[in-house]
Amino acid sequence: MGITKTHLYFVPGFAAVKEIFKNISFPDDRYILHILEWIIPKIKDSPSDYAKKMAVNITEPDSVLVGVSFGGLLAQEMSVFLDLKKTHHYF
Repeated sequence: MGITKTHLYFVPGFAAVKEIFKNISFPDDRYILHILEWIIPKIKDSPSDYAKKMAVNITEPDSVLVGVSFGGLLAQEMSVFLDLKKTHHYF
């Protein structure tokens, strides 16, 4: 039986781009990395509404969600709507 890979989802800070994670590496035989990109919010979106929109990009159950700066705040809000193994946030 093979090892089940853990999906890691990364959320950059609001003014940052996905390249901030370019030097992060994990063993390919145990982890699959996904870097989320910001979507343009609508003026009427509450933080909860926006988190729900971003959460649809987390497609694998029992994943790990990592957010940096404002991405950390968003990761916390997204975790309410997701079945995650763990959430990490760095402010």
